[in-house]
Amino acid sequence: MAESQGLLYVHMNPAPDAEDALNAWYDQHALARLALPGINTAARYKNVGAGGAPYLAIYDLDDADTLRSDAYLSLRAREIPEDEGLMGRLTLMDRRVYRALDVGQPWTATWTEHAPFIVSMTMDPRPDMVDDWHAWYLKEHIPMLMELPGWRRIRRFEQVDSARPSFLALHELESLDIFQSQGFKEATGTPWRNRVFGYVTRRERLTFSLLRLLIGAPYSYRFCLIVAVIEDEALACHPEQA
Repeated sequence: MAESQGLLYVHMNPAPDAEDALNAWYDQHALARLALPGINTAARYKNVGAGGAPYLAIYDLDDADTLRSDAYLSLRAREIPEDEGLMGRLTLMDRRVYRALDVGQPWTATWTEHAPFIVSMTMDPRPDMVDDWHAWYLKEHIPMLMELPGWRRIRRFEQVDSARPSFLALHELESLDIFQSQGFKEATGTPWRNRVFGYVTRRERLTFSLLRLLIGAPYSYRFCLIVAVIEDEALACHPEQA
């Protein structure tokens, strides 16, 4: 499968009495999207750090235009009356659409379909410093991080529905122990990095563990939906009739 060039990124924070309802609802919500052309994977993550929304969902897309297709817009229109009650019980719904950067580079290569941990890093550099921000990431930050054992993949994105330059990096990790390593401290303590953080106007760093993964894959039917329930270490495949 070609590398996805778009990303749908959604933070959700349910009210305390709606958390179970959200978790029960989300599988069918995600499966409906995987039945559409151009939506390749759906994954949910649980926030394991301090601050930020408790849940993250990410969808790998062929490209950002997937979310403008007639099929996707028709699905969303049909769902609005059914989902209205649950949506009213969310205290946060932060939905962003991104286009992928660095497609085809070694550090974006898939190493597993179910990265156990991701770090989500949002940065908005000043418009006049965007070129320097890209240079720092490509020439220093990515090479230093990818040398660390267990730092397996880095994907960068630019938000397509933002009025200002806004970027996202998703870092895939084998373990959170890497944050205690000397190499990580060195990668996050360089003079260039400190200069970048001085001109970034917005910064959000969140750490997540994998909660659930759904993959649309070719099979003897139209596709097979692979559902991985990470907490139970179970894997089941549910063929869907065309």
